[in-house]
Amino acid sequence: MHRTRRATRSRFCATLMLAGLAAAAQAQDDRHTLAARLDVSSVAPSTLGASWLNGSLGKLRYDEGHDDLTLNRFVVKYDGRLRPTLTARVVADYIDDGDSGVDLTEAYLEWQPVPQSRRRHRLRAGAFFPPLSLENVDPAWESPFSLSSSAVNSWFGEELRTIGAEWSMQRAFGEPSARRHVRTLAAAYLGNDPAGMLLVWRGWSLHDRQSRLGDVLPLPPLPQLGPGAMFEAQAPRAEPFLETDDRLGYYAGAELALNRKALLTFTQYDNHADPLSLRDGQYGWSTRFDHVGAQFELPGGVGLVAQWLDGRTAMGPRLSGPRVVDADFNAYFVLLTKPIASHRVSLRFDDFSITDNDDTPLDDNSESGHGWLVGYRYSSSPRLAVDVEWLEVDSERPARAYFGQSPVSKERLVQLQVSVRLGRMVESR
Repeated sequence: MHRTRRATRSRFCATLMLAGLAAAAQAQDDRHTLAARLDVSSVAPSTLGASWLNGSLGKLRYDEGHDDLTLNRFVVKYDGRLRPTLTARVVADYIDDGDSGVDLTEAYLEWQPVPQSRRRHRLRAGAFFPPLSLENVDPAWESPFSLSSSAVNSWFGEELRTIGAEWSMQRAFGEPSARRHVRTLAAAYLGNDPAGMLLVWRGWSLHDRQSRLGDVLPLPPLPQLGPGAMFEAQAPRAEPFLETDDRLGYYAGAELALNRKALLTFTQYDNHADPLSLRDGQYGWSTRFDHVGAQFELPGGVGLVAQWLDGRTAMGPRLSGPRVVDADFNAYFVLLTKPIASHRVSLRFDDFSITDNDDTPLDDNSESGHGWLVGYRYSSSPRLAVDVEWLEVDSERPARAYFGQSPVSKERLVQLQVSVRLGRMVESR
């Protein structure tokens, strides 16, 4: 796979960072801590198409060409308290598929001044995940519920990263024991201008892979990207966190929490990209969406988690109405989970779609589909966990006909994973 100088520099810096962190961790104390997680899986995919990581229109991370035993992820997380109110976090990630190697997924500073009232302020600056997911809430943006993320959060992990600053303010109300609060937040950032490219030209996917800051990801060899075609200036790869127009994007939102029994969130996201911009073989995609999340504790100790996403993305000049690439996208999932002592069982339903609004020839990006997941986790200790997961995804994408494939596809994956955690890389819930 082609690697740009930017990606190579990012990997080199990440390797140096890991070496430095390893040396600094020889004498860990309360101010500087290292944690690590190693995930090894046995995978049994059943699909007619190739994985999207092999430049196809597949929905899963693995296909029948993958080895039965695979290293999903080796991640190292550093947390440092630089001042009483200032902390640093760096997350470095090694994977052995796609754009493999070592790279960073997050690196940021966080300032939380001592509260003088019921208001708590927080400022983060650097590179980090926007606080959208109610599913990926464990350290290093892992999920305590399943191995494969929903379509919503798989896309967040692929194409969204805040490279800028975020402010939030949390205000408690009622009695302190009630644990109720309202939180508001706002952020401004650079990068993320190509966000929407993978979603439109490849489609939704469901997996556990996070894009690192220097990743370059494959695009399917669509006819509109070939030599002499309309978008031949597009490189045969996606660089999700590139800046193409030097314009700031933003997101803003609010959260309501009630006694840890209910959580409601709303966020509006706009990368504010110039859809006519082009830099280093990457177009800018004007992408905006509304996001709603909900979490409830149901009777019997059953947890319910749901997220819904509705947005639009566009690229290129306007012809007679929409831009040459213009699509609406929508997805949601509902997850039920039940912890029983050292065990956890989870069930999730996904629904996703893309509506193509333009009439550009050989560029049909419409899609619809749904998925079911059943997951089981056994945590013998905070350091060791075993997961078994069954995932099935049914989808229809007319663009598969460009490659002589049926537009309709059913993909399945059975996965057994052993996870070893060291340091403070333990489950949050």
